[in-house]
Amino acid sequence: MLNRAVRAVMLDRRAFTEAFFDDDAMADGAVLVSLVGVITYLGILLWVGQLGAFSFFDLIRLVIGEVASWLILGFATWFAASRLFGSTNRPQTLLAMHGLAVLPLILSVFGGLFAVIGLIWYLVILVVATQEGTELEIRNAAVSVLIGFAAAVVIRTLLGVPFIAFGAIF
Repeated sequence: MLNRAVRAVMLDRRAFTEAFFDDDAMADGAVLVSLVGVITYLGILLWVGQLGAFSFFDLIRLVIGEVASWLILGFATWFAASRLFGSTNRPQTLLAMHGLAVLPLILSVFGGLFAVIGLIWYLVILVVATQEGTELEIRNAAVSVLIGFAAAVVIRTLLGVPFIAFGAIF
């Protein structure tokens, strides 16, 4: 699983092809997304010297948010690829392939420019994964990923509003 994710980070298309044929790839993606969320949370606390501020509730909330974003991004990308560009793949295929792309998000631990670089690298890997999984042209795969990314940002923001409101109340 980790070996395949490292190869995906290096834009090795064979990693995505293997995920395409692996029945457990979606579960591996969920584990990787969760693991990156945990590492990022702990890394940020260590980086800023606030390990004493660790909260199990915040950790669980972050992992759930990361997994939800991964699912929303994967389904929205699949929807855009299939409805706009006529791709005929299954959403599980893209979810499995997108799960391999999350390792660059660990760079957000260092904040600022590193977080931006990690996000751009992540989006590039998603485009390659989407292109490999849907057999679309690179431009259409990029548009599908950007639509999926925008949907994930909007939906995650909307879902976060009740948590902020309840957090303020309690």
